[in-house]
Amino acid sequence: MRHLFRTHAWVVAAALVQLAAGKPLNPSEWRYFSPVLKSQTRGLGQGEADRILARFCQTPVQTVQGVGPTCTTRRLGAGFADVVDRTFHPKGVLFGHFLGPEDDDAAVSGSSAEGHPERFGGTLLLSRRGGVWTPIWYRSAVVVDSCEKVALPDHREILLCEYEDGGMGHAFHYLYTVDFEHPSELTHSLLAMADSYEDFCASQTQLLKGFHWRPDRQEFSIELDTTKFNRISTEPGCAKYPQRRPASVRLTFAATPEGLRKVEAEPEPKQ
Repeated sequence: MRHLFRTHAWVVAAALVQLAAGKPLNPSEWRYFSPVLKSQTRGLGQGEADRILARFCQTPVQTVQGVGPTCTTRRLGAGFADVVDRTFHPKGVLFGHFLGPEDDDAAVSGSSAEGHPERFGGTLLLSRRGGVWTPIWYRSAVVVDSCEKVALPDHREILLCEYEDGGMGHAFHYLYTVDFEHPSELTHSLLAMADSYEDFCASQTQLLKGFHWRPDRQEFSIELDTTKFNRISTEPGCAKYPQRRPASVRLTFAATPEGLRKVEAEPEPKQ
């Protein structure tokens, strides 16, 4: 377990690399867990980046040695306050109908100068208006590096995303949503989380696995497995730690007009 909690310099490096256009963005960056989604976020090539970002970047996207793709951004107002020093590092892109069922939108994954609290990145939202890609906003901590699109009943699309992180002795695997009409912090959009840790009080290993879409892609389920839990100490300060969770819990979520919502399991029939 201890190997899970080494330095997170790899996260910074991963946030700055670029891949050829058309290739998945996250083929081998995962370190703690195995991804469960078939990510539709793909690498953003330089020519495509310059075309999509023409109204956002003041300079062409150039690859800076040791940093990766970089551009200097235009001054665009309060919706872009999270762009630090007018510097942006584009990384990947998803196209979809994020603001309305008839809209053509693009979510560009990238970073400015985010640290660990902002999950080392953010997302630039653009919408095609009059044949031109128009910047809408940039939000730090909204990370779309590994996501699948989900159509709501009105055919507007949101994203189902996953991300791994670690710190303070924990390794986390998050499954969460991104709704571009109502972007929110991870704590408000979280659907499921695996938490593996080892400390003075206890150790635990959890996994997210068995992800499965229903054929109409309006409902999916995922399994949260607790494969290990050991209470190491009974000191009073360790009382906050819960008892071992169920070995396996299957969670089901459905697309509703309000987004992805948990489907409560039906009670077992009495014998």
